[in-house]
Amino acid sequence: MKAVIVAGGKAPNKDLFLCEIEDADYLIAADSGVNVFYKYNVEPNVILGDFDSAKHEAINSFKEVEIVKFKPEKDFTDSELAFKNAIEHGADEIVLLGCTGTRLDHTVANIGLLKRALDLNIKAIIKDENNCIFLVSKGVELQGSHGQTISFQAFGESVRNFYIADAKYPLYDYNLQFGDGRTVSNEFIDKSIKIDFSAGIVMVIYSND
Repeated sequence: MKAVIVAGGKAPNKDLFLCEIEDADYLIAADSGVNVFYKYNVEPNVILGDFDSAKHEAINSFKEVEIVKFKPEKDFTDSELAFKNAIEHGADEIVLLGCTGTRLDHTVANIGLLKRALDLNIKAIIKDENNCIFLVSKGVELQGSHGQTISFQAFGESVRNFYIADAKYPLYDYNLQFGDGRTVSNEFIDKSIKIDFSAGIVMVIYSND
């Protein structure tokens, strides 16, 4: 089951929003994420959060939608509450929109949700107009178009014996550390790139300007 969460960071544009909800089974508006649903006249399945930034007009427009309100003084971000809600409703795929933006602290916490999803064997990805971010714990073949930019970072501990094949800049038997610039801004030269490693977790970032 695919769930789409729209949180209160940088709002997704119309094309991205409509593309992701088209085949979704469950839609969650996290706090001011409800403003996006209101703007594009799409009804979510649930609206949740402390509503410190959501427009009351947007919340009140959805008369038949479940609304779950939390106190501002809580131990979880609105995105995390939405993530928990998606899992409780059986999601095995979660797309996180509105989870990047000006608040770097929230962005980092939202990337942490990707790790939680990985541990639960749930496919999860953060998307905005410029980036797609997800984590992998084993070798994969990645799809893309010629010249498309892709970067890799170690998530947490170092990634052992990391290699990149069929990319513009191949790499072999490399111990990848977080913040390493060597794996930033690689490019597709064909339709796929292969990566593999013996230990660790890799953060994959498709990006464009």
